[in-house]
Amino acid sequence: MKAESNIGGLLGKASRLLSNKFNSDLIRLGITVEQWTLLATLWTQDHQSQKALQEALLKDKASINSLLNYLIKGGFVIKKQSTQDKRSFIVSLTQKGKEIQAQSIPIAMENIGVAVAGIDPKELEVLTKVLNQIIINLTKEKS
Repeated sequence: MKAESNIGGLLGKASRLLSNKFNSDLIRLGITVEQWTLLATLWTQDHQSQKALQEALLKDKASINSLLNYLIKGGFVIKKQSTQDKRSFIVSLTQKGKEIQAQSIPIAMENIGVAVAGIDPKELEVLTKVLNQIIINLTKEKS
């Protein structure tokens, strides 16, 4: 079966194409898509534990550490030891991390707009439901 004709291949290809385009647009801000995704998680809820970010982004500890180290060096986030649990670290946005949201959200919206151009809104609604169900199915499978 060709990758272009099965759901896994199509999802993977669409994801890579969107990520590549978004990455090329984010370069001027000094971040990657993966780093942006971590920042976006903090924009939704700041001051999260490293473990919570790991779970939210479905990343292993080494991957989260790598992303955080770059974002710390770039001045986007800080990491402090939790006052409740000395084994845990809390990640928080800096002012720079908060400011990049206003610059990057329009880029994200433009990329999504390009990706869904020419697709009927009702079809997008169905696609969203289907993708959410796939995520639910795979999340259950993992548990």
